[in-house]
Amino acid sequence: MVYIREQPDPDFASLPHDRYDIVTKDALQKFPEDILKAVLERADFRFIEFVEGELTTVEIRRTDNLIKVQLDDKIVLVHIEFQVGDSTNVEMVRRNVGYLGRCYETYGLPILSHVIYLRPNTGRNDLGGYIQNIPDYRFIVEYKVIRLIQLDGQSVFETKNIGLMPFAPLMQPPAGMEDLQWAIQCNERTKTLSLPTDIRSNLLVSQWVISGLLHPHQAIADFIKGGIVQESSVYQHLVETTGEERYQRGIQQGIQQGIQQGTEQGARQGTIRSLCDVLEFRFDGHAVQALRPALENIQNLQLLQELFHEALRAETFEAFASTLGMNGNEQ
Repeated sequence: MVYIREQPDPDFASLPHDRYDIVTKDALQKFPEDILKAVLERADFRFIEFVEGELTTVEIRRTDNLIKVQLDDKIVLVHIEFQVGDSTNVEMVRRNVGYLGRCYETYGLPILSHVIYLRPNTGRNDLGGYIQNIPDYRFIVEYKVIRLIQLDGQSVFETKNIGLMPFAPLMQPPAGMEDLQWAIQCNERTKTLSLPTDIRSNLLVSQWVISGLLHPHQAIADFIKGGIVQESSVYQHLVETTGEERYQRGIQQGIQQGIQQGTEQGARQGTIRSLCDVLEFRFDGHAVQALRPALENIQNLQLLQELFHEALRAETFEAFASTLGMNGNEQ
């Protein structure tokens, strides 16, 4: 018997903190032309490639996306940053001007910058640039501010813009329609699309995550019913990221405990705890507990860490149990 939940009910609390980064990057990486059409407001361009966006200075900051595009006869860089909320530590204009300066220093190409605000009530005070109007020292940096709530959500489905469908629930709903009703309609319409199963499942999972910015989990729980999560690479990425975070926390807690105890026992227990968390999240909890004694008997910390990564990769509970059985003697 394979211990897999047929209709899992994952909670937002179990998702990694960077869940919005994961789903926005997935949409842009898989459908760059769709999203470029929306931000550039034109279709006569040629997508060339994604460009490394990690620029090293005193600190390392990664922009969400940096894309090389041909517009007319020029090569330009299109910068797209997705913002969940308003920038608080450093205001967005200062952050973006600093980044664009480093970007131009690195690549020496014209830059078309866009900041896309996801939450409906954010981005209102972003002026979209900086002007230093001092004679002989003028300095102007402009970028386009895009607030999803100002975009027509209905047009996403009318134009069949697949790349924007994960974001449609946060866009302007049809006249007279409530926000939650619109989010549900977006999800239902996406379920009827004639797309490969994995692509449709990824869109539905992304809509679920993005809609969580506006609606409570209980209201959108049906977005990913019917085995959708098993068919979604985005969801698996979310689970793996969650597992990695739990693993890192467990290891750090274990190391601290181990230091206090003067042994590796704390690190072992932290790894076992994280490993069981991942297995219980992905498979049947009762079956996982049956394996716990075997895991507790393993003294080799490196082997436990390898088993943790196997727990993230295994397609079924039986596959993981088989791997554990083969490695159980190497204690």
